[in-house]
Amino acid sequence: MGGERDMNGHTGADWRKMKKAAEAWLGPMSKAGINRRLRQWKRSVSDISWRRSASALTERMRAMKRLLEGREYPHPDSFFFAIEDLPYMGKEYWFLHFVVPGSDEQVVITAGRSQEPVKVNKTKVRDVAPKAAGDKDAKVVDCAAVCWMYSGKKEVFIDAGGQVGLSGKGESQRIFFRNAQNEMSMSGAYPQFDIVLKKGGHEVFYANARPKKRGLPWEMPPRMIASPIFKGYDALLVNYYFDFKGRMRGKPVKGRAYLQKVVAAIPLAPWNWVRLEFAKGATLDYFAGKPLGENAGPKVRFPCNDFVEIDGKRIKMSDLEIQSFMDGETRRWVLSGKNLFVSMESYSLQPFSMKQNTVFQYDEYLVRVKDFVLRGGKKTYTLKDLGPASGIIEDAYGYLL
Repeated sequence: MGGERDMNGHTGADWRKMKKAAEAWLGPMSKAGINRRLRQWKRSVSDISWRRSASALTERMRAMKRLLEGREYPHPDSFFFAIEDLPYMGKEYWFLHFVVPGSDEQVVITAGRSQEPVKVNKTKVRDVAPKAAGDKDAKVVDCAAVCWMYSGKKEVFIDAGGQVGLSGKGESQRIFFRNAQNEMSMSGAYPQFDIVLKKGGHEVFYANARPKKRGLPWEMPPRMIASPIFKGYDALLVNYYFDFKGRMRGKPVKGRAYLQKVVAAIPLAPWNWVRLEFAKGATLDYFAGKPLGENAGPKVRFPCNDFVEIDGKRIKMSDLEIQSFMDGETRRWVLSGKNLFVSMESYSLQPFSMKQNTVFQYDEYLVRVKDFVLRGGKKTYTLKDLGPASGIIEDAYGYLL
């Protein structure tokens, strides 16, 4: 009844149902590709009933749809303060950047995790971590965490293996990253957050972050603009664009805060990202994903990048290119295109490497701006108009598959 069954007890009708589900999940893909995926999947479920396999696949489909469409996130806080049940190839990370414009003082906090196990530097990151004392109501998972700052010298407080956790709701909600006796926590609710970085239980950095007086306070673009080779995959993100006041090893500081959360269902591929903050309030933001390599094929871009913001108004940039070269022991960068020229020099670097089946290298460079020229309409802007600037460049290369 129901047709002949194969060695796993599945009928032809069963596999036709799974094929239809896979086509919905994988999006625009060749029939040969779908059939190949089905054969691979069929081998992987030899000891599992079809109903359990189909149910798991359906749940993955729902998870991906939820993550990419953002239907369950009425406000950016509900996305930022969440740990997701990641879909196939899912990755989740938080990135917090604080800069005192016109100085070399910066703080960079990064924590990320993957649906598949990943080795970061020398630490293998699992998907679920044990709770620590006092975290009975917290959701805690393993992650790769890097927290570092520069204030006269480079200091790294958390590197490689760590944990990310959540607790509380509303104004008492809190997300934390920790490693041994070192911890970063971010608490509060929009429009105000408190961020604390501790080493050995002692505060080394504190920031009270609030929306800027001009410009967008936050942004949650729904989709990537383009994903030329990873069709059927995508990413969702939220960015908070804030000012902050606080302390760096007890010294009063103030500047700009960039707080980001990303969930992506896509293989990691090469990219460059530049964010610069100017002393008089301007911002430059540039991103280019390079899925086919450094000098090949179309770029992946997001709608929230590629602009210079002056007095709260964005001047969109297009067809920008970034180049890098060594000048003695200093790495220099040039970002240029129609109406824009920026030269920068690096003064500190934090690298780390991720390994699954392949190797992916991600480097964070702190930079200061040496030259800047922007033609916006009839006006030309230089450092004399915008003030000195500093910021960060991400240089990512290799592939994480």
